[in-house]
Amino acid sequence: MFSSSRPRRIKDFGLTVILWVYFLFGYLILLPVFFVPYYWACHRNIAAALQKLNHLHLKTFFHVSRFLIPKTTYRIDPQVRRLRSSVIVCNHISYLDPILLVSLFPRQTTIVKNSFFSVPIFGWFLKKAGYVPSSPEEMYGPAMIENLEAIKAHLAAGGNLFVFPEGTRGRNGRLAPFNRGVFSIARYCKTDLKLVFLRHTDKLFRPGKFSFNTCEPSTIEVEWIATLKPDYAADHFSINTVARQAWKIFAENISRSSSDGEGRHKP
Repeated sequence: MFSSSRPRRIKDFGLTVILWVYFLFGYLILLPVFFVPYYWACHRNIAAALQKLNHLHLKTFFHVSRFLIPKTTYRIDPQVRRLRSSVIVCNHISYLDPILLVSLFPRQTTIVKNSFFSVPIFGWFLKKAGYVPSSPEEMYGPAMIENLEAIKAHLAAGGNLFVFPEGTRGRNGRLAPFNRGVFSIARYCKTDLKLVFLRHTDKLFRPGKFSFNTCEPSTIEVEWIATLKPDYAADHFSINTVARQAWKIFAENISRSSSDGEGRHKP
């Protein structure tokens, strides 16, 4: 006797394979094919060219996912789409989070787990696109200064840096302590912090599962919830204090979302 859930599992698996095949096809075939002409069009700025191509590839990925998975809808705050030259702090609930943010910003960089830089082709792409490795040796001495100066120039050129200070995906609605790194970067660059809250990406791509959840209705939301404007020149300035303030705002939004699903903290 067939389980009533078997057709659903087959559908989930089939659509997942289609999406991940397109995802990999883009990095192995589409990006290399379009890279050379786009590179010259961007005045030989290799990082800008690769970031824009990555943005277009992942934007198309989500257009395809909307077509294949119509029960999942997206609610993207227009203010988030307009962010430029910003250090963006986000909560982290799914592996979809970083690729969703790349799909929103033509110029973007982030901190990537160091092991990804050793993956053939993909590692070359990450390095040339200006993504920052999370390896400790890259965060001290000359390498650290080089990375910080590259981020500062990236922001000045209109690009965004988005970071997940929890360092890993949250589970069961719990918010992990924030790493101080992104707040140190913001201080070095003397820039404000934009807090962006993600909801329900973990319903579409559930932690610990291979397949997308294609049959249950859900709405993925990306919302700008606050702007922090630390006084970096103040004698009493503390990175720990700014990190705790950001953590508290995210925790309040998680609490509201859990209680009524519609809590909002306006910037």
